[in-house]
Amino acid sequence: MKRGILVFVSILAVAAISVLGLERTNVQATNEQKLSITEKFQTLMATPPAYRVEALSLVVAEANRVAEQLHLPEKLPITRENLLAAYVSPPSMSQYIGAIGNITTSNYVYYVSVGRKFSFLTRTHLAEEYAQLKSQYLWPVGRMDTNAAYAVATQLLAAVSMDVKALNRDCGVRIAAFTPEGKTGAHFVPVYWVDWVKGNGGEGSVASIELLLPTKTVRQLHVTESEYILRRPLEILDLDKLLSQTNTPATR
Repeated sequence: MKRGILVFVSILAVAAISVLGLERTNVQATNEQKLSITEKFQTLMATPPAYRVEALSLVVAEANRVAEQLHLPEKLPITRENLLAAYVSPPSMSQYIGAIGNITTSNYVYYVSVGRKFSFLTRTHLAEEYAQLKSQYLWPVGRMDTNAAYAVATQLLAAVSMDVKALNRDCGVRIAAFTPEGKTGAHFVPVYWVDWVKGNGGEGSVASIELLLPTKTVRQLHVTESEYILRRPLEILDLDKLLSQTNTPATR
């Protein structure tokens, strides 16, 4: 997931540079030119308040749908008032790369980051929970069941309208379990990672899900290519009207 966020930030930076036309050979810009570039960048990264409200409302509604479809351990409905954090991409960047924003509850972070569709999900305290799960579920390796993990993974992906059939057609599948004692250890924790990988997998997985098998609970989910996400893109209505309002600096 960190790799995905870094890629997103890199794309955002490239997009900003491209839109502003900063690839220029004349580095001896005048003070006026520098000011103009700064003003253009501020305008590019501005998020009008009305746009932010509308975009955030759509992301919250989509998070509620996802939480229901995956039976996540959330207090529903998710509302703006009980969010821990929220981010809305500047509209120019959203139009360029299809990322609308993300919200954080006490349990999960929900991302609408690919093709204006829900595409990423991760537990809020993911790393801290591994020790807790180890103490609760340290099982002998003879109980490892990758077939069951695969079956549940496909069910969960299908529940949020990911194209499992196309993923299986285009990708190879890799399955691994949490083995805190190492690959040759006598025990494992029934946390499984199921990845769909194109080619030799050098560029990472196209889709991935981490799940706790005994409870069939999603811990992480991501799909990086829009063609495998069958959900409808989120549509911001009256976009021109929202964008015509006075710009303000980008906010979180």
